[in-house]
Amino acid sequence: MKFLSYSNRGSIIEEIMHNTAQYYREHKIAYFRKTNPLYAHLSKKSKHSFGGLLEGEGREMRIKFTYKGDLDYYGLYRGRYFSIELKETQQPTFSLHLIKENQLSQLEEIDHLGGIALVLVHFIHGEKPFWLITYSQLKKLQSCKKTKKFSISEFESVSAVPIEIIYPHILNLEPILKQLMKREKQ
Repeated sequence: MKFLSYSNRGSIIEEIMHNTAQYYREHKIAYFRKTNPLYAHLSKKSKHSFGGLLEGEGREMRIKFTYKGDLDYYGLYRGRYFSIELKETQQPTFSLHLIKENQLSQLEEIDHLGGIALVLVHFIHGEKPFWLITYSQLKKLQSCKKTKKFSISEFESVSAVPIEIIYPHILNLEPILKQLMKREKQ
């Protein structure tokens, strides 16, 4: 993995999760995919198309996407749907403000329909840097506290799970997914 600084935030966790998804699929442990954003192929000839979504003069053009993104990863593990949103923080606390409203709604909907809705948080300066927390655990934290910032010890208090890296740059998610499925059967 190349050296990444906080200015490339999101890149570290994205790269590790990409490697994890690829490994899990190759070894038939889980079906794991990165969510692709909606996009359109545009050429210079279509400059005034798409209801003004394309802006700019001359050679420089920008595309404005009005679609709010989905959660970062989705997949299937032993017949059960799961979705994971990735977040990184340089702070000793995780701010719920890092998750967009539409992403919280998606997590809630997945949880309500019986899927596994997860947030993977990378505390860049943490002793145990990677934590997996379910949507229901996040809601529990939120109901116990007026602020929307949570420390690692608060993650532990609702049974969020630290994740180890195995192999080069692969997250050890399988035991946690198994544990989540067992917990929900009880």
